[in-house]
Amino acid sequence: MLKTGDTIKHPGTAKDAIITLMRQAAPERVAEIDSLWGKYDPEVVRVPNARQVTLNATKDRIAFDAKTMDVFWLIGFAGWKAIECYSPAVRCSPIIGRSLADLLAEDVGLDVVERAYKERLAAARTLIDAADPAHAPWPNDLPRPGIDRKVFEDPQYKVAYDLSYLALAFALFHEFRHVMLAQDRSAPADRREEEMACDVWAREFMTVKLADYARANGHDYHEVLRKRSMGFALAGLILHEITPVWEHGGNQAYFSLAARLQAILGNTPLPDTSHFWVFTASLLVGIFRQKHITIDAPVSPPRELASYLIARL
Repeated sequence: MLKTGDTIKHPGTAKDAIITLMRQAAPERVAEIDSLWGKYDPEVVRVPNARQVTLNATKDRIAFDAKTMDVFWLIGFAGWKAIECYSPAVRCSPIIGRSLADLLAEDVGLDVVERAYKERLAAARTLIDAADPAHAPWPNDLPRPGIDRKVFEDPQYKVAYDLSYLALAFALFHEFRHVMLAQDRSAPADRREEEMACDVWAREFMTVKLADYARANGHDYHEVLRKRSMGFALAGLILHEITPVWEHGGNQAYFSLAARLQAILGNTPLPDTSHFWVFTASLLVGIFRQKHITIDAPVSPPRELASYLIARL
């Protein structure tokens, strides 16, 4: 698993880079990843940049554009800022018995820390909409993807680095599952069911053998699951941002964002007050505040809060 000191290396080809990322994101399944690539062997194609983000798959290839990683990176680092912005209120609300909305309204320092969060998300949205990413602004305090992880002195940046790559790995496992289903001729007739199945498969593939991995490497299982699952939560924020607003409720190809996030995150077997749930709830609070939607959630622990907000996306 991505851990302290890891840097994602990008070998000669796009396929090499994708395989390397998938192997480092789920090291307990390296042999299976190599076997799957050997069996299905899709072509990996870098397509010209266009508006929105290109990351999709067919029977024989996975396609992406150059700005895909930039978008995941920007939203990943913005998402980590949500912890600083909203986690104090998320944590304190059930402890002191006061509503999240009241605590956020009374946080005199929130405007300052929230500004950086909003600026990064705004930069990501501009990049998503840009046909030419060279003309999109980039936050001055954030290096471009591909930088060595060791360059970051701030441990918070290192965590954001890891989670951004875990989120991208989740998306790549999702796309690889499309390849598998197409070649095996086992894809559901309903495209929405296929998309949901790929979400669930990606999550399961990246978690089902974590207990053995943690035990073999002397790690705490819940800590390993927490970090991996935080990558999934970040992937959920990225999914929200790259999906056009008018499709958040679903369409002929996808179930609603709420349904997909519930399938990806809702059954995560971590304690109700785990930092994973604090992070997930903080990301969701950020989404609601970006939309200027009143958060009328009852006083509840982070897991219940996250579930409440997902259902109302």
